Amino acid sequence: MFDSHCHPTDTDDAWDVVQQAYRAGVALLCCGYNADANEQVRRLRARWCTLPIALGLHPWFASEAIEPVLELIEHERPTAIGEVGLDLSGEVDERALARQREVLEAQLDLAARLELPVTAHSRRAAPALLEVARNHSRVRGALHAYGGSFEQLVPFLRLGWFVGVGGAVTRPNARRVRRCASRVPLDRVLLETDSPAIGMHGLESNQVRPVHVRRVAESLAELRGVEVESLVAQTDSNARELFGRDVTELGDLDSWTTP
Repeated sequence: MFDSHCHPTDTDDAWDVVQQAYRAGVALLCCGYNADANEQVRRLRARWCTLPIALGLHPWFASEAIEPVLELIEHERPTAIGEVGLDLSGEVDERALARQREVLEAQLDLAARLELPVTAHSRRAAPALLEVARNHSRVRGALHAYGGSFEQLVPFLRLGWFVGVGGAVTRPNARRVRRCASRVPLDRVLLETDSPAIGMHGLESNQVRPVHVRRVAESLAELRGVEVESLVAQTDSNARELFGRDVTELGDLDSWTTP
């Protein structure tokens, strides 16, 4: 089983979180989002060279310098670029939006050149993100923890993008998320936790770990009326299609570099 978007470095012991996940049969994509998080992710992979990672600059941190991030991506050649995206929630003036777009486009340009996928954040920004994605049609990506409507999602599916279904689908009152998750073609679905940023039914966000991606799978399987293992097989296949054939491999756990 594959958690396509999580942040172990935002926990007290990232190494323990990663080990716990892999020993439970859960592979994962460990995502950065700014200079500090990217460095922590880089150090985590230094302990286990096959750990899938994403490096990038999140729109919340678009004021940070983008050049060092691009240089780090060039040097490290991660599994994906991310977390990237656009965020128009709250008060975002034209100047801030322009900076977000500049940062996003620089990362998509690099993704196209390096032939890497992206994992993207979008909050109240689907039309703007779609415009940028259409201008970078060589880049495929995943809309992580997608919370918009199915209608807004359709153009991304036509571009070959995937959709991350996360912990919100486990909550019975998350009607919009569940409606959308019930309609997305299963060959475009990825499972994720975004841990420790998003809670689940019965779990606060700071309690969620990549191992809890099974709860996401179980809730989505029930919603779609399919067997859990069939759903996991499909979403793992989707992850391999987007991120590479080795991302779901658990590998030799005894080969990990100890702290």
